Amino acid sequence: MTQSCSSREWLSIAVEAITQTDGSPEAIVSAIEQKVGSLVGPAKPMAMAFAAGLAELAQYAAATVDETWTAVEFEQEAIAAARRVVRPVFEARLQQRLDALDRQAVGRSVCPGCQAVAESQGRRRRGWASLLGPVALRRRYAHCERCNQGVAPAQKALGLPDGRFTPRLEEVATMMATTVPHEMACSLVSRICGVELSKKAIEDMTERRGHCLLEQLEADGKRFAPFDDTGLPKDLVEAPPTDPEMGPIDEEDVAYIELDGVIAMTREQLPDSLLSKADRKRIEAAKQGKARGGKGQRYEIVGREIKNAVLYRGADCTQESPERGCLLHKRYVSLLGQWTAFVALLWVELARLRFDHARLVVILSDGAEWIRSIAAWLPFDTLLILDLYHVKHRILEVAHLLWGQGSDKSRAWAHAQYTRIEADQALLVIDALRFVTSPTPKAAEKVDELKTYLRNNLDRMHYPAYRARGLRISSACVESANFHVTGQRLKCQGMRWQEQGAREMAAMRADLFNGRWEARTRQIMTA
Repeated sequence: MTQSCSSREWLSIAVEAITQTDGSPEAIVSAIEQKVGSLVGPAKPMAMAFAAGLAELAQYAAATVDETWTAVEFEQEAIAAARRVVRPVFEARLQQRLDALDRQAVGRSVCPGCQAVAESQGRRRRGWASLLGPVALRRRYAHCERCNQGVAPAQKALGLPDGRFTPRLEEVATMMATTVPHEMACSLVSRICGVELSKKAIEDMTERRGHCLLEQLEADGKRFAPFDDTGLPKDLVEAPPTDPEMGPIDEEDVAYIELDGVIAMTREQLPDSLLSKADRKRIEAAKQGKARGGKGQRYEIVGREIKNAVLYRGADCTQESPERGCLLHKRYVSLLGQWTAFVALLWVELARLRFDHARLVVILSDGAEWIRSIAAWLPFDTLLILDLYHVKHRILEVAHLLWGQGSDKSRAWAHAQYTRIEADQALLVIDALRFVTSPTPKAAEKVDELKTYLRNNLDRMHYPAYRARGLRISSACVESANFHVTGQRLKCQGMRWQEQGAREMAAMRADLFNGRWEARTRQIMTA
């Protein structure tokens, strides 16, 4: 028999074993073992794995059916049996590939840390948890005494990690943990995949993936940046690969960038210098188990802004119904950090979509100052438009404070100002605010804030001209992203994050919604 048997040969082995026995699972396995017992080399392990899988299938087929079962129990047991049937062959196929890679290896193993020759320890066996169950494999292993670090070239070449879980299991588990809190992710992995994982294991997986993701995003930001370290334009700018789903933009099309921020609550440790003597005593007592509480005194709850961007083309805007529009394609960028770090990631996505080749690039926002900074940084001209509905919301808020929420006078005044704003008459609104009488200090404060807000954004409120050009004037997409992409995972009730954890989760959520989860897994494995 050759190293790689055909399906006909496997069926031949099974049929012959069945016809030579009484048909019981134990007898079939014994017959297959006798048939392949004389084999040597790679064919024998695969044949033995096939026999083990066939035995599992026979046992499942011969098992007594519980009369109380419904379709749910039947399907649940079938899925579990399918994993048991395939697992031995899956393990044998991995072992075949590891054996081939070990045979191809020439010379001694080199330590990845110090580049010295690592002393061979022979072929060692170790295990991983997978979606099909535990697998145990042998591969050549070497150890560097200087770095106290091991190296297994074949394992690395095959993409098996140093950790306890296969890449596919980590991919699924971290996807769950990016979608829902860690405890629920454990439950989902158990129910859907039949794999039991601890909350700590999923937390560690998610932290590793988030760390690798941020490293790759930051590396891409530096690699494809249009400016050098001094802020001068590069002579030759490398462009990232075009997004295969969206493709390059038509040069006659309009590109839209919607920008906004959402606040996530973080828990940050206070230095000892800011703790009172009483706080330090409570913390020490809590550490020693002599008192409850106290530990929380060391932390401060701080709101950190996660900056979000939604990118799409004018050609992707369509009407789902007469009252409702939708976007056929869009891409997200999310980062907790300063705008300078955020714009580096934003630029990579813009370059991937070739937005720098668009006829016009429109930035829709609520008027935050950091968004003006981004527009000034970008290496092409942009048109900044203030979201009309942010303006209306601020006007209505002032109207409620002046004449009472829900009153006829507040509604009438607000609608009069709406009409002026939409007619490009923001100066008349500012003038009208000069003559209102504020009943409370808070109302007076909000009136002054609205006047300042309108003055600062006069150049972004030419709505009749925008509409005449067929341009969008709403940033509803990024408002939705604030809730769906970021908020539903990072702003759950009572949730507090470490700053780095929130930064990683925001980036992973954008990756998930961009449909790049599997591709990112392969990129992380390669790195």
